Amino acid sequence: MRSTVFVFILLLSFFGRSQTGRETRIDSLENALKMAEHDTTRVLVLSELARSYGGVDSLKCFENGFKAIGLSKKINYLRGMADAHINLAGGYLDYFDVENAKKYFEVGNRLADKLVAKDSSAANMKIWLRGYYNLGVAYGYEGNVAKEIEMAAKTIPIAQKMGDKMFVANGNTNLAVKYNSLAMLNESYEMFKISQKQFQEIGSPEDMLYHSISFSSCLASMDSLDQMKSVLDIAKINLDKIPNSFYRGPYYAELGFYYGKVEEYDKALEALDTSYAFYQGKKSYHYLKLLYQRYATVYAKMGDFEKAIAYTLKYINFSDSEHSPSDKVNSYFILAKYEAALDNYKDAYHYLRDYVIAVDSIRARQLGNDMQQLEIQYKTAKKEKEILALKNEKSEAALALQVKRSQTYLLGAIASLLALLLFVGFYAYNDKLRRARKKEREQEKEVALLKQKQENEVFSAMIEGQEKERKRLAIDLHDGLGGRLSGISLNLSKLNKDEPKEYPKAQLQKVTKDLNDALTELRSIARNMMPETLVKFGLQAALKDYCSSMTGNGTKVTLQFYGTEKGIDLNQQVTMYRVIQELINNAVKHAKATEVLVQYMRDGNRVDITVEDNGIGLNKNDFEEKEGGMGISNLRTRVAYLKGDLEFHSEENEGTTVNVQITVDAA
Repeated sequence: MRSTVFVFILLLSFFGRSQTGRETRIDSLENALKMAEHDTTRVLVLSELARSYGGVDSLKCFENGFKAIGLSKKINYLRGMADAHINLAGGYLDYFDVENAKKYFEVGNRLADKLVAKDSSAANMKIWLRGYYNLGVAYGYEGNVAKEIEMAAKTIPIAQKMGDKMFVANGNTNLAVKYNSLAMLNESYEMFKISQKQFQEIGSPEDMLYHSISFSSCLASMDSLDQMKSVLDIAKINLDKIPNSFYRGPYYAELGFYYGKVEEYDKALEALDTSYAFYQGKKSYHYLKLLYQRYATVYAKMGDFEKAIAYTLKYINFSDSEHSPSDKVNSYFILAKYEAALDNYKDAYHYLRDYVIAVDSIRARQLGNDMQQLEIQYKTAKKEKEILALKNEKSEAALALQVKRSQTYLLGAIASLLALLLFVGFYAYNDKLRRARKKEREQEKEVALLKQKQENEVFSAMIEGQEKERKRLAIDLHDGLGGRLSGISLNLSKLNKDEPKEYPKAQLQKVTKDLNDALTELRSIARNMMPETLVKFGLQAALKDYCSSMTGNGTKVTLQFYGTEKGIDLNQQVTMYRVIQELINNAVKHAKATEVLVQYMRDGNRVDITVEDNGIGLNKNDFEEKEGGMGISNLRTRVAYLKGDLEFHSEENEGTTVNVQITVDAA
């Protein structure tokens, strides 16, 4: 792809705009807007702000543009409507939205036609010139060069008669760029020389930059490298006068292009790197496409064909809408050359094959367009002959033809109706299938919920049955066997006191001690089976009592209770107690823990229980074996009954942590 295409796309969006002091101009316009007393003044200032923010701040550009259009319509201000539409179109053009740009240019130009028909003053004519010229630029973005040149030829002579030197200078430069892109180098060179004199007379540093960078591309195409360097030196002088200029990236891209041509490759890469750094992170990122191509050219001249291939592939795969078919075709041919230079003949063959296929595709497309055009011409001529023949035929033949056409239309209508009916039927059938699938999914969901409910009811009944049986056994043990043991103990004690000489006192004391120990153990069993403290005083008191009873003989069990058990069903409290009881027992008896921490935390309907010990822990394999045992299985059953989740975290010699998350049915 010719390097001039890049400069053309880059620069035309700035036609008719002086970039010098843009920030100062914007500040002045913002102040003028605050001080404006009349709506007509506000419209013109808003429109000019939209124009000034173009390419700088898209949000403010379109915001001010639409405000100007709305206010000008409200007060029926023709000049404001024309100017606002054209400036807003220019904003869309700055951001390469050609479709919207053309739409607003066409509306603005129709309004400008009405405006100059009433008042052809210089101010109104400038609006008209700007609208039609930049509409041509928009056509140029689409590749319609003929339309672009037509618009330029329509506007530049009028601007010249008006004495608008800046418009003429910009127009001549852009025509020169266009001639260069069409390889009309002599015409391009002459136009650049003309506009160079014009800019030297009336141009600002930014205008000279614009012209010099564009001119250097033409000189590169002509291999006039000495003159190219002198033009770039002029560009550098003007670039140094403008901090943070938009043209910094294009200048260094052209400078790198020049150094590549004169084989000063280190300087070429340095300049290209500077341009690349400028475009990184900017909205104009798509200009990186040209830099990839120029990097590839420099590396190829240096003999580094691997990097040349990498940058050419970046160019081909660049995501934009500005590649022409010939761009990619030429790139495939270049890739084939680079691969051949590396002796990669297989890859070179594939790229060359892609090149041939692409060339054939372009030729076929062009041939198809030509054949289509011929077919249109043929059909047009044939239609004219048929019309002429119809005039000479008898009325009966004409009527028969009309009937035949009517039959054709009728058949077409019937076919369309049948197609519509088929479509409606197909749509209804699909809709019915969708409804059936939806109903099936809902039924499956209901079945799953019912199954879950049944499982919960089974768990609940099982656990409640266990607790009732525990309570019955506890009462029987306490009131029945416990009472008997207590009676025996009392009788033995009395016997010991009443007749100490007749019985062996030491043996009698040992039996009494054994009975007391048995009685203590019996009470402990009864308490564990149905904790009386829980029933009378609640979960916190029961847990505190149990943790205290488990503390001793080198084991310390600590309880941290945050929140309350109020409102929680007694069955749920008992189940929580059993879960914690089982976890403490496991930690003390099986994990041989010396310290056990029990935490109970409640937040609304959510209860979090954590039991952490410093025992021997379990490795992964041991834990998987324990997982299938009755203890953990019973724990999971109880936690499921509480609508909770159970998690174990254990490492060998690192202790075990068990987390239980429960959702309670609090009142």
